[in-house]
Amino acid sequence: MNKFSLLSLAAVAALASEPVAIQKITVEASSKKADSKNVEADEMVKFSRQSDLAEMLSQTLPEITHVRNSAIGNDIILRGFRKDNLVITIDNAKVCGACPNTMDPPSMHISSAQIASVEVQEGPFDVTQFGSLGGKINVVTKDPQKGIHGEVSTTLGSFDYRKLSTTLEGGNDKVQALVGFSRETSGQYKDGNGNTLVEQTNLLTTNAMQKYKTSSQDANAYERNNYWTKIVGNISNNQKLTMSYFGDRADDILYPRYRMDAQVDDTDMFNLKYQLSNLSDFSDELKVEAYHSKVTHVMGTDFRAGATNVNNTMVAPVDATIQGASVENSLTIADTKVSIGLDGSVRNWNGTSGPKINPTTKILLPDVDTKNIALYAKALKKVGNYDLSGGIRYDDTSINVNQILIPTAIDKDYNNLSANLLAKYNYTLNTNVFIGIGQSVRVPDAKELYWPTAAGAHDNLNETKNREIDMGAEHTFGNVRIKGTAFYSDLKDYIYAYKSGANTTWKNIDATIVGFDLQSDIALNNEWRIDAGIAYQKGTKKDPSQLGQTDKDLAEIPPMKGRAALVFDNNVHYAMAELIGATSQTFDADNGEKDIGGYSILNLKYGAELGHGFSLMTGINNFFNRTYAVSNSYVGNEFLADGGIPLVLNEPGRNFYATLSYKF
Repeated sequence: MNKFSLLSLAAVAALASEPVAIQKITVEASSKKADSKNVEADEMVKFSRQSDLAEMLSQTLPEITHVRNSAIGNDIILRGFRKDNLVITIDNAKVCGACPNTMDPPSMHISSAQIASVEVQEGPFDVTQFGSLGGKINVVTKDPQKGIHGEVSTTLGSFDYRKLSTTLEGGNDKVQALVGFSRETSGQYKDGNGNTLVEQTNLLTTNAMQKYKTSSQDANAYERNNYWTKIVGNISNNQKLTMSYFGDRADDILYPRYRMDAQVDDTDMFNLKYQLSNLSDFSDELKVEAYHSKVTHVMGTDFRAGATNVNNTMVAPVDATIQGASVENSLTIADTKVSIGLDGSVRNWNGTSGPKINPTTKILLPDVDTKNIALYAKALKKVGNYDLSGGIRYDDTSINVNQILIPTAIDKDYNNLSANLLAKYNYTLNTNVFIGIGQSVRVPDAKELYWPTAAGAHDNLNETKNREIDMGAEHTFGNVRIKGTAFYSDLKDYIYAYKSGANTTWKNIDATIVGFDLQSDIALNNEWRIDAGIAYQKGTKKDPSQLGQTDKDLAEIPPMKGRAALVFDNNVHYAMAELIGATSQTFDADNGEKDIGGYSILNLKYGAELGHGFSLMTGINNFFNRTYAVSNSYVGNEFLADGGIPLVLNEPGRNFYATLSYKF
């Protein structure tokens, strides 16, 4: 993807003094590489308390909204696409959350101290990954450097937030390595009304068994330890081997939005990449990548009022694993950069539930394997003032269920073609217009096909096809840059969760999502600038009678959202006043959503380089202590109990934080 131009580069200090670059990759092709020279000192540097990737992105790009599950473990919505409709990778490797309620989305399985940059690509314009229906987000982790270096940082914040993070790295010209560790704990945050997570649940739920016990009123929101290592070996002048590991151990995470909390959330990820450059005239670079990840997620009702003994204390152990590998060869033919690749993966999802004395009473996910093998190709060429690119991918997917667990379940097979064409016309050095069209595909997952308590047959689901057109323009005049993009997404056989009587199930429907985003930055002088952006999307069911319903609004479509920031940065002191606001959102009343009002909040941030390796970062989020929510109560987000509707949680009220870091 390093041949696509950047719509914006934003930097976020994720509880560390090293900035995190957020690269928004748009559909237009470009002859420039999106490499480190795009991360300049005058790009946005934003200090953040959040360790949660979803929250960091939501505060940076208006077209991204987080789904508030808890104090951590929040999911990402990009342009109205979420869950399996959006691919999230770490160093291009997948990790699949195990929770059927998406308590542990892929974006959770990363430590903020690891992150070097985040690449955000919108639309169906990636052919390297399986299932990139509405976009792709890739987290790039830090590489170790030569010499001996280290960093220790500690963060204190409101609601008893504590974090300690340390990294050590070193090496020579041949081998570089790093190791890292972080420990993070937090009490329950309070919303603008002063209610904790537990108090919000007890006020909102009508189910007495879902309320929290008195003994759990003051429980911590979560405890979490992360471990990671990365080794880079330069085998020769044209060979490079990279190996990495990440471990996440999170315990007793409160999920007040749902009927259960997470007692255990353990993640192990292994990643390997081998690169061989200038092999021959037919290979500029040969790249081989392989990965393995496993997530163990144990939900339970231990903290809830309904758990009075081992017979009515429920538990649900679930695990998800995925192994994948790819081989890609890049070469140049007639001034055209061409890449051809083979990609494959196997995902297993398995889970049960029951009382504590027998947690295997009910099958939730019947040991399902999703196997994919694909061949893809992409090309990029510059012709005069035009930058042209395109890609194509063929997927062969089989989904195999353990019929010993559910004898009536059937295996599924899908064969699909994805493709895209992109063009940018450089009208002048300062002005360009661009257009892209594409089709992407994603198949149903194990939950959508085989969830045992869903009403009616649902193992006959078709794959979803997104046929989309994106277009826009960019213009720079003086110290002002403005860029706008509009899109129209036609969704064929969109997999949609809906209410069917007292239960919830899935069905293919036809739908559309349309929207736009506008970004601008103004350099006032060498130290002051203004960053601004706005995004809007609307999702519509073409025929809600397909579901026996009348509401045409798609669920989980964020409202119009804007961000404006005044930034001061002289490389020693940094300050930001940031305003984020949104209108009220459309909602699917037939499927559990409700009217959520708009909001506006003010965040203030300050940072300073103190010298001798020390730096300080402080901030106040939600300065005026507003009470507001960003995510709705769609029935598609809770499936542990038939007819379950998740609660609408308010965001944190006014909160403070400070991070002190030392680097050597």
